[in-house]
Formats: sequence, C-alpha cells, structure tokens
Amino acid sequence: MKKDKFNSKLRDLARTLSPTQKERGMISQIYQSINDCLGEENTIQIGSYPRYTAITPVHDLDILYVLGKWGESDPRATEALNKLHALINQQYKMPNEFDSVKVGIQTHSVTISFMKNKEEVISVDIVPAYEYGANEFSQPTYKVPEIIKKKSHRARAQFYVEKQIKREVINWIDSDPRGYISCATAVGKNPDFRKAVKIAKRWKNNLQSENEDLKLKSFHLEQVITCIFQENPRIEIFDAIFKFFVDLPDTVLVANRIADRANPDKYIDDYVADISKWHKEMIREARDGFLAKLESVQDGSSMGTLLAIHFYERGSAEKFMFDFNIPVLTDENNVFSIDGFLKKKAGFREYRYPISAGGGVVDRHDLIKFQIVKNNTGAGFYKWKVKNDRSVERAQWRGEITDNQTSNDPEKALYDGRHFVEAYAIKDNVCIAKAKQSVILKS
Repeated sequence: MKKDKFNSKLRDLARTLSPTQKERGMISQIYQSINDCLGEENTIQIGSYPRYTAITPVHDLDILYVLGKWGESDPRATEALNKLHALINQQYKMPNEFDSVKVGIQTHSVTISFMKNKEEVISVDIVPAYEYGANEFSQPTYKVPEIIKKKSHRARAQFYVEKQIKREVINWIDSDPRGYISCATAVGKNPDFRKAVKIAKRWKNNLQSENEDLKLKSFHLEQVITCIFQENPRIEIFDAIFKFFVDLPDTVLVANRIADRANPDKYIDDYVADISKWHKEMIREARDGFLAKLESVQDGSSMGTLLAIHFYERGSAEKFMFDFNIPVLTDENNVFSIDGFLKKKAGFREYRYPISAGGGVVDRHDLIKFQIVKNNTGAGFYKWKVKNDRSVERAQWRGEITDNQTSNDPEKALYDGRHFVEAYAIKDNVCIAKAKQSVILKS
C-alpha cells in the first residue's frame, strides 16, 4: 500500500483511540468538582490528558495542587499530604453520576477513586506542590513528594502507612510537568505526533494485557516519540510509527537514555534496567510481530489487527525488510512477479519449466532457479527471501534475505512442507513491489 493510503488509515485508527465524548464530559465534571473544592487558581491539570495523548478508556487523571512558593515555610511532605487528605474528606463533593468516592493517600499524592456499581470508573491523583524555579518556557517548576516505585495505588498507599509508622521522611523532588505539556504542544503542531503516541500506547496496553510482566510505561513511549518529532518536525505518521518500532530494541529497551526534565541526573526510563532479559526478548518478538504485519498490509486490510499482539519467533537466519530499515510501501500499479524454473523436466530445456504451472509443486532434490518474470517497477535493486515451512526442524529454519538472487542459486528442494520464495523491488530505499512464489514438496 502506498504511503498516502497508509497515512490515512493510521490516522483513522488513531482517532478511534482518543477519549470518547462521554469520557471527556465526565472528566470535565470531575475537574470542575475538584476546582470547586481546592480553588481553580490552585490546581493545574498535568499528565497525558492535558498533553492530549490520553487514550480510551481513561483510567486515571493527574492534578497538581499548588500550595505556594518553596521557601516560605519548611514543609514536611507527610504534613502536606495529610492536610490535603483531610481537606478533600471534609469538603469535596462528587459529581452526581457517581455512587460514591474513596479517598486514599500515597507517598506522593491523594487519590480519589470514583465508584459506580461498586466498581472504580476512574481515579484522580492530586499531588501537593510548591513552586520552585522556572523552565525554559518561563513557567514554574515545582517541588513534589517523591514518587515511590510501587506497581499499584494499593502498594503505594501501604508503603505510605509504613513510612508513617517508622516516622521516615518522604523527600521532595523537582518536577516540571508544565514543561512536558509545552514540549507536547510544540511537537503537536504536527497533528501526527499525538496520533502516533496513541497507537504506540494502545500497542503497549495490549502487550501488557497479554503478559502483565511486560510493563513498558506510557510516558516513556511518549517521550521516545517526542524525540522522533523533535528531530524531524515534518515527519508523517507512517514514518514515525515505522521508526519507533524499528528502533525499539535500541531506544525503548535500553535504560537511562532520556533524562528527566527537572532532574538531569535521573532518567524516566531507568525502570527498563529491571526488565529481565527474557521479558525483553518477548517484547522484541511482539515488536517483530507488529512490523511483520505492517509489511503485509494491503488496501483491504483492517489496521486494527496491527495492534493485536503477535509474538513472532524467528529462526536465527530470518530477516525482514525492516531489518534493513526499508519500509514496504507497494504501488498497486506496479507489475512485478517471479517464478521458479526446474533444471530438469521432461519435455523442457534446462531451467525452462515454471513451477507455477504445477501450482508450485516440486519433487525432492529438484533444483530450482528463481527469476523475475514481469517487472515495470524501475527499481534500483532487488532482494530475495527463502522461507521454509515451520514443520521442519528448527535448525533448518530459513528466512535469510540476500541481494539480487536467492541465497542458493539454484535452490534445492529437500524438506516436505509449504515453502515460499519472495522478491522485493527496492527504489530509494523503499520496497515498492514484492512478489511471492510458493514451493510445495510432498513425500
């Protein structure tokens, strides 16, 4: 599929991932109810929602509650959290559409959980903060309670209780949420930025649904894509998605690459160091599955299937076009086909019998020379892939890609199964056409 169609389909896909009108209305009511309690002049929306990178369903929101300027007093984080907790318990009035709320306290925030039919619909983390310094956008930066690396609200709440019992101090750290919003606004002048982020986030969420140990962080992925758009402000959504997934093993899966805006000696991706080698390999396999499907998208394909997780297990030799940083953007107007020719066939001269005439069926030990038979692409060069049936022993799995001809020329039929040979026409480092020939060997 050509890039303009790809871009259009990916943009349509991203639109389906945005928060729904009903969710946006609910969130507006929640924000207003919190402003009514804490004072609109004291609260700032932070997180993915004001960056317009949130996806549906929206599970949580974040608000900064500004207490004043740092240095006017010497506050303890526990005191700030306890006072905020008491204030919300005493004065907060929930929107009418909810049955009840639960108010909890963690090491860095007070959480309001909005309940309906005894189930949590959405939660809001309210973070106490003091203004401290300014960023390059002349916006305040803040001191906020340190976020403890626990996996759930419940675990962080329990940790807070333990801290209080032991009378341990919760530290204040620097934070620049408004700077992240401004960066998102800047790169968001290209509307494909937020769409690319939403596609990556949905893939990440689906990955975690498949295996809860494969926990990449949404904010981390968003910052990786932010860097892509900062480097190339005019990049289109296909190129951004392609680059994100192609580079994923060297960007997302390598720790300590992206410094925190407010704490240059800390990294937002430091958690990656704790992901096991085995789980990183599973993430790579899911990434391979995404990109392999991307190479096979056709005009009638449903783009939503790209986001269904497929862990693709390669043999040691197998390659794809994306391994060469070559996107597959085929043009349906191109004519490009291949065939295999047998060295020996009764009634035919050497390498003249096309195996397509027999449906690709060959005999064991047949020698087959593969050639391009139709071609109007004007391509600069060609790559070839030989892929055998997964029913053969793993040590015999193939899938190597070579230039100008198959790895063996001619190829020799050895193993039962349904195999194939594929050729790729490359122009300006883009695969503009591809062709496949089946090879079927039965005992």
